[in-house]
Amino acid sequence: MEETMYQPIIRKLEYWRDYTGTGDRYRQEHDFDCIMTGGNLHADVIISLWLPLRHSLNFYDYKGWNVWKDYEEERLKPERLGLKDCPEFLNDLIQNTERFLPPDGPLTSLLISLFTHGQKRANVMLLPYRDWNTRRGRAPFYDYLPHYLYSLLISDHPLFLQAVKAWIRQENLQMFFEQQQIDKDHIRDLAGTGAPLLHSPRMTNLPLLLQNYNEILQERERLLSNTVYDAQTA
Repeated sequence: MEETMYQPIIRKLEYWRDYTGTGDRYRQEHDFDCIMTGGNLHADVIISLWLPLRHSLNFYDYKGWNVWKDYEEERLKPERLGLKDCPEFLNDLIQNTERFLPPDGPLTSLLISLFTHGQKRANVMLLPYRDWNTRRGRAPFYDYLPHYLYSLLISDHPLFLQAVKAWIRQENLQMFFEQQQIDKDHIRDLAGTGAPLLHSPRMTNLPLLLQNYNEILQERERLLSNTVYDAQTA
């Protein structure tokens, strides 16, 4: 039963472990985002699954996790690598998921739900510029989309703002805004920190963040389904 409940997480761990190639051709044929969009190299995941997983592992604080964090500091970071790049760690987590993420823990069902919805087309958007993929993963954004959207919407250039808002509507990202009002002042505080620019692990309300992520992906899934249905019946 536990193997079944953890399957969405295990499937993603195996994907990270087995993704070993480089270059556009490999990405088109193996990258989750590209596969979901027919090989489009402008594709990017909306909600990163790695950071919610890592924050959850910190929350449960299993002793084996602390051993791996020490290994990361001592052996991987000097090589500019992390645990996501470490097959030995990923295999340990695959084989002992219930120890790292207790089945009756308060976050586990939320995390499993996130990994379920997070591996569907609803968790993929198309970026207008490919370099946004790299940019939003770095400091200070760390793949937290509300912060990145804020950085785009603080522009005082009207044509740029118009283009950004059109892209947000085109990609069905309205659910990141209160009342779906697309401006910097209505970006939702998904992490419960008080502002979209604040999302450090120490400040984040993790249960709230996971719940919000799940609701956003489910809402976007419904929007995409309606769009496909409307297109087919038009």
